[in-house]
Amino acid sequence: MNSKRICLFDEIRGFAVILMVIYHTLFSMVFIFESEKLYPLMMKIMPYEPLIPILFISICGIVCSFSRSNLKRGIRIFVLAIIVTVVTYVFMPEMTIFFGILHFLGIVLMIYVLTEKLTDKINRMYGMIVSVLLFVVFYNVPQRYIGILPYPYIRIPDALYQYYWLSFIGFPSADFTSGDYFPLIPYIFLFFSGVFLGKTIKGKELPSFFYQSYLPPLDFIGRHALVIYLLHQPLIIGILYMINLSG
Repeated sequence: MNSKRICLFDEIRGFAVILMVIYHTLFSMVFIFESEKLYPLMMKIMPYEPLIPILFISICGIVCSFSRSNLKRGIRIFVLAIIVTVVTYVFMPEMTIFFGILHFLGIVLMIYVLTEKLTDKINRMYGMIVSVLLFVVFYNVPQRYIGILPYPYIRIPDALYQYYWLSFIGFPSADFTSGDYFPLIPYIFLFFSGVFLGKTIKGKELPSFFYQSYLPPLDFIGRHALVIYLLHQPLIIGILYMINLSG
């Protein structure tokens, strides 16, 4: 069984981190510091923002097969998520993160630990294909429909969106708000598509470019993605605040 680190995943994750930092910098400049000049650029970029969490979540699912302790990872990430909730509630109450990407990743990692034996019994190719299809079909569940416009879709009954606790599953109630929102539906399907891909490639000798680091800075950033995620937003806001004061 091959035990070499697959640097390609770290570099993809590093690329996603850079995109995240750029996006959040522009977002903060436009919506927090009210830079009207950058508003048109922000509007052009916003439709592509989903690419960032798609990369993060799918890579997280893939590396489950290579992790020594997914339960430990899940608990650690979820604890950090709770800290993020507390910090945002204290310092930015209007943008408190109640169920962001860290909350999601912590929970799905623990779900994976509970379902690992079951996923081992599922055909990996079928599992990956079905997971991707479910992610696409259920992507708009938080927007109250199943399917992709302009194609025929199913409107979800409003009754499912009346309960606050269902917001974490993917049925946000009118009184639910979160500065960052990644419910279990649809993102759990994206995560498991990565899980099945990871199971497919584990133990196989992949092409050499999977293991070689072509861009060491990206590799470094990818390996420290969690730390950068936790620190980047306060640093961005702090730097922009100082620039705003000096200007």
